Amino acid sequence: MAPSSAPPGTRIGTSPAPGRRDRSLLATRRFSAGSLIATFSNPLLALPDGPSMRTTCNYCLRVGGSSSLRACTACKAAVYCDATCQRAHWKTGVHKAECKMFARIRSTTGKDWLPTPVRAVAQVLLLLKTQDPAMITAFVDRQKGLEGNVDEFRKNAQDVWADYELQAMAAVVYAGLLQSKEVLNTAKEVLCRIQTNAFNRLDADTGTAGIFLDAVLAMINHSCVPNAFVGFDRRTAMLRAERNIEIGEEIEISYVDYTIPKAARQETLKLYHFQCACPRCRDNLDVYQVCKTLSTIALNRFSLQPNLSKLRDPPIDRSRISNSEVEMIYNKWHSLQATADYTKDALKIASLRWKLCKPLVDASMWAVEPLPSSILELASLCQTDDAKFAYALPLACLLATECEPVKLVAPFLPWRVKGVMMIAKLLGRIGELTATGEFAEVCPHKGLVKILSRSDQVSMCEAMLRLVVHYASMGASEDWDVLKEARELLQDIESLKGREKESYFLRTWAKDPQDPEGCEFFEVAVLKPVNELAALAVEIMDAELGDKQSLVRR
Repeated sequence: MAPSSAPPGTRIGTSPAPGRRDRSLLATRRFSAGSLIATFSNPLLALPDGPSMRTTCNYCLRVGGSSSLRACTACKAAVYCDATCQRAHWKTGVHKAECKMFARIRSTTGKDWLPTPVRAVAQVLLLLKTQDPAMITAFVDRQKGLEGNVDEFRKNAQDVWADYELQAMAAVVYAGLLQSKEVLNTAKEVLCRIQTNAFNRLDADTGTAGIFLDAVLAMINHSCVPNAFVGFDRRTAMLRAERNIEIGEEIEISYVDYTIPKAARQETLKLYHFQCACPRCRDNLDVYQVCKTLSTIALNRFSLQPNLSKLRDPPIDRSRISNSEVEMIYNKWHSLQATADYTKDALKIASLRWKLCKPLVDASMWAVEPLPSSILELASLCQTDDAKFAYALPLACLLATECEPVKLVAPFLPWRVKGVMMIAKLLGRIGELTATGEFAEVCPHKGLVKILSRSDQVSMCEAMLRLVVHYASMGASEDWDVLKEARELLQDIESLKGREKESYFLRTWAKDPQDPEGCEFFEVAVLKPVNELAALAVEIMDAELGDKQSLVRR
């Protein structure tokens, strides 16, 4: 593995501001919102999480199944798409170093995987043993290497440090190395550097998780009002502009969910041992206050919330709830999961959480967490219930019109694209029942049935798919599963006979959202029913999670 250097259009600089890393990444040309800044496809570390090791290619990180992946014939632990991926992993030196380790683990413990941090540290230790130059620079060199914050971890996080010591010891043992004080100290420092610099590839929708670490990508500093974000396509990380970045501007990403309250962000950022001084933290701004400052608001002309004045001057009543009350609600909301068996008591927990969010509902602050998470929580529960799945549609519409455009202002962000795709798939599922006349029989909510019965569900679905196709290519890669699925579904809709006029208007709208004819069709055929559906969301939340009787039992 060769040491990384700054990609074209960027340079490595210094960041003298208090609480910032010494090194940073600066733009040497202008990047427009949604544009690709750089790709990183030669990482120091790229591995699936432990439980996914047998269902994910250990080289390219494609999620597969037991029938589509082949195991290494020597260790029987690591699996691959094919011989090409297996040879590539061997050529990097990674599996060549760890193959015997897994064979030894299988023979002594009967296990065929390791906890993710333990495997990552073991990989580094084994590659250091081979004198791999990139690993030596990143994990041993104290001048050019990755930051580890070892002393800070040891002093300020005793519980965490105790876990790190156990994980480091396990990595040394499983790697078959001499358990000397020097080796153990190296293992602990390696673990700290990984924890400080690696990205978690977690994607709950695809079941993807694991570690990705690139030395240059790790130089990028944090801001809770970032101008860039990182996405993943298998073994490649993509750095994209979240908003316009000018020449000389520092490229910043958020290490945490920047939409959660300040105290929660600060707690999560303790792992990185610095105090964030971005505008959102300095002035304790909520998502509405940040939203109105961002130029990416204008992109929402082509979205499910094209009313830009509503984003700039939202109809909320901030006098009804203080920042401290929001913090309290957020903390209580999250503590509920820790006090019960979520898999068994999911609906009960969701109900308690919804009641906690009532002050936010009363203030019409739909985009302030944890209210969006409560809405999404019930939408997810409904989708797994054949009797209630249609209720997820109004909830998804509320998220797409009132929550996400404020939280995640740029409409090309993958999380927003997924929300629109959720609506498209729900419309498709409901449309099949509508076509046979079954929907009115299986859905007990008369208002929901009425709205959909008088709506052009196919045009609504087509509009959603055109939004997904347009923005997914800006916010992710061409190989993103969401984009591929959207294109296939859009092709199916376009092949339907007798829809030439509707498709013409939607193609015109997608090409120019300000076109009078296309815009009028979109507003009447798509936006109006979407808003009508969103207006049902609170009633559904109250019925399913409040004190009222469930709509299903009517």
